[in-house]
Amino acid sequence: MADDVAQQEEGLTSLHLRTLRKEWRVVCLQLVASLALIWLFLTMTRVFGYCHPDYVASGSWCPALDHTLTLTQIEISLADSGSVDGLPLPEWMTGQGNQGDGRFFIPILLTMAIAAAWVALNFQPPARRRKITLGLLGGMILFLAGLFLLTWVFGMIVDFDLYLPFGHSDDSMNHANHLVWPLSVYIQVLVMLFYLAPVLFGLMGIWGLSKRMVNWSMAYMLIFLGLYALLSYEGVVSQLASEANPHTPGLNPLPTQIGESDTLGGLISGDVWNLLLVAILFMVYSETAHATIRFLEYAFRLPESCKKDPEYVGQFQSILNTHMQHTVVVIFAVGFVTMLALKFDDLIIDVVGWAGSGQWSGQVRESLELRLTYGKVISAMLFITFVAGLRFIVPWQRVSGLIESALNRNENSNS
Repeated sequence: MADDVAQQEEGLTSLHLRTLRKEWRVVCLQLVASLALIWLFLTMTRVFGYCHPDYVASGSWCPALDHTLTLTQIEISLADSGSVDGLPLPEWMTGQGNQGDGRFFIPILLTMAIAAAWVALNFQPPARRRKITLGLLGGMILFLAGLFLLTWVFGMIVDFDLYLPFGHSDDSMNHANHLVWPLSVYIQVLVMLFYLAPVLFGLMGIWGLSKRMVNWSMAYMLIFLGLYALLSYEGVVSQLASEANPHTPGLNPLPTQIGESDTLGGLISGDVWNLLLVAILFMVYSETAHATIRFLEYAFRLPESCKKDPEYVGQFQSILNTHMQHTVVVIFAVGFVTMLALKFDDLIIDVVGWAGSGQWSGQVRESLELRLTYGKVISAMLFITFVAGLRFIVPWQRVSGLIESALNRNENSNS
């Protein structure tokens, strides 16, 4: 039925994709998603990315989210074999010589450059995109085997003889050695991209408007979290440490106890705050990335008669504004309710203490099980069940509707 809508007076903006990609609300959502993705990756490297250096130096692989450990292991293996003195790319580029987040700054910038090139390539016409792709593939092949083929062919022409480029006592005839340096470069780049794949796929999906890339990025992080949970099991950690160096544990697993509440004014534990921050950033990244793609797909599928209609333009802008407001409110509410849920065991102890000073209340106040990890989980589930049950008492949709109506009246009165 939208095809029959008569076009009204042309507005200042339209819902064409080329125009919407410059809309400040759309760009703001994409920037929020990109920042949340990078922040999420850096937070995961802090929480799940530590291995003792002696453990890596002993020749053992550590399942941590850190590409420098793998590059260091490769460099040690190449040095032991005597084939290569060191990897070709400098340490400032790969981050091997840095500590903390400095290990990822330059690799993330390189990942952003690759993602930007991929997005720019996909928005080119098909013929030009095919030519650029073939040119890039040809350049990569020349970088890998150009010097090898040139020296091999030139050697056979000078010696007037056909021979294989390897396995000779004369090093000048072993032209396959020219493949080692470019292969080492490709190995370093592939290792960095393997570890930074969630950032690469996520940026491609956000700015290239690809849900598949965003989903791959999320799946990569979820798979890593699952593998980390399996490998951080106490029996697995002790077995890995005993095989390499019994005095140097490899993977540093998360503590089994939540610990004291020492963050945000004593509201939450520091270890729990890191995990909660990972969950919140994951939610922000997923919601904003998918919402941006979903809204642009909706505008792209509109008929041409509606893309310049001021009513549709205003409706689209209103949807974007409402989504941004709801995202902020919902994320804040989820985080705050989660923190309150983790403090619910203290509330139970306080309520029992107010009830009286009998033997039962004393046992509850002195109960260690209530303060252990599973006790925290049970009390948190009770609190979340209580909050979920409030929807049958408090009409949240009615309350939110009244708040939105009041805000809209204020905006209309000010305009």
